Amino acid sequence: MPKKKKQQVNQLETVGEDDVLNLSTINESFNMDALDNWTTTVGLVQSILKFVENEIPSCSAHLFFHSADFHEYREIDREGITSFSDDSIFIGCLSMVTEIISVDKMFSDFQIDDPMISEVMKVLYNGRYLVPIVHGFDMIAFLLICARDPSEEEILSDENKDLLNRLSAKIQINLYAASVATRGQKELLRVAEYPFVLQKHEDLNAVNTSLFNDLKKEISFNKGVAYRYIDAAHSLSPFAYYKIDEDKVPNLRVGEGISGQVFQSWKPIFVPDRKGHPAYSIMKEESFLDDSIISVPFGTNQERLGVITISRRKSSNKESFSLEHQYMMQIVSSFFAIETINRKLYQQLENNEMRFVKGLTHTLEEKDKYTQGHSDRVAKYSVAIGKRMGYDPTRLKLLNYGAQLHDIGKIGISDDIINKPDKLSEEEFKAIKNHTDLGYNILSANPYFEKVKEFVLYHHETLDGKGYHHVSADKIPEEAMVISCADIYDALTSDRSYRKALERKQALQILATNIGTHFTQEIYDAFVQYLNDDAPTEA
Repeated sequence: MPKKKKQQVNQLETVGEDDVLNLSTINESFNMDALDNWTTTVGLVQSILKFVENEIPSCSAHLFFHSADFHEYREIDREGITSFSDDSIFIGCLSMVTEIISVDKMFSDFQIDDPMISEVMKVLYNGRYLVPIVHGFDMIAFLLICARDPSEEEILSDENKDLLNRLSAKIQINLYAASVATRGQKELLRVAEYPFVLQKHEDLNAVNTSLFNDLKKEISFNKGVAYRYIDAAHSLSPFAYYKIDEDKVPNLRVGEGISGQVFQSWKPIFVPDRKGHPAYSIMKEESFLDDSIISVPFGTNQERLGVITISRRKSSNKESFSLEHQYMMQIVSSFFAIETINRKLYQQLENNEMRFVKGLTHTLEEKDKYTQGHSDRVAKYSVAIGKRMGYDPTRLKLLNYGAQLHDIGKIGISDDIINKPDKLSEEEFKAIKNHTDLGYNILSANPYFEKVKEFVLYHHETLDGKGYHHVSADKIPEEAMVISCADIYDALTSDRSYRKALERKQALQILATNIGTHFTQEIYDAFVQYLNDDAPTEA
């Protein structure tokens, strides 16, 4: 045999004799490293349990993970089976244990008198050993090692116990990371409720002014400012503030300051520590934003609306912002942008509808000089009554439209009848009465006025069923009675071709005689309250 080859054989023989490789240890380490390859908390837990049962075939294992929301330890891979309250004496004692301990020793050494937990562990699970998994000062989980064969007295060797202690040290980081990820997911889930918060606001102005108070419920921060993009000036104008003096927040040119740069790049920025940042630490603009900062644009690529920027002082919180907070802010800004765009579109639609309404009433008032301004006044009185009766914004809007259009059917009545200075004949009065039906038909052509048309049709009805259409009181919308009250009062206090306007006192005396017929006492009282409080000098 050649000398070189002989030396190699001798070397292999030497290795085999002096450094015997523990293949089982290598395999164990390899399997343990596989626990780092997890994507979900449940997947991690299942991998841990599979590892234990593969390495110690005589045992089964159960992992109880801490749920901060429910204040208990539970089997997340088998929800609803068993849980242990995190304020129990048993959990408190186990969290002080640093290594594997038998169930019997646990109960005896700490003198735990809890028959129910003892029964669950020893009888239901056939549990023999507990392995606490502690990260820092918190027990994030514990393993319950159980005997597959209840008759077997000892299920773990010393090597098995050492393995489980090493496993505990190995998986504490992974389980802690899983708990942090779960907490982050829950925060994102909470943000999903943000659109419902926005929708509760009455109008776009309320959405804007409440921005940071709403945002504070989702993310903790110390200061905040929001800018609106002004296209004509190519600049950002602040419109909402949190814990910042408005006088200290000037307009920014696009590209100026942190917020200006975010708008220009249309990309969010996360700054863990402004003081340690090579560029932002020396930037003069937005000096009121300190320490940790998140700035995100809001809008779409087609309509860029502005920027929202918040900051958090490290001294007032446990930690600075994280990337998870940036993601939350990006989600929040998307919701805010959608709400802003939708509100603008809705406002444009309302403006168009109001222009349509104004156009119709203007056409009507051109027919009769005595009714000029009548529709506006009836609408003003009606809305004032509705507010005092607790109508919500949507109901007030419909009431306003109904009041503006209550006489729109008169467009179809002859000018000679409308402007006749003398008493109307029976046929002429019959034609005048038909204006409610004409108005109803006109509004029926537009689905936007589906509810409003009922107010127009019934605003001359009476509670005793003797009105234009002889309908019973339960068929008359309350809004129609509100309009009736406002209509009668304005007619009494306005000049007509056959008489001069009445003084308020006399008009109210006559109006009161219609309580219980044209409208209710509540409506009359609400109107009088308005006149006394908000229109003391109005005729």
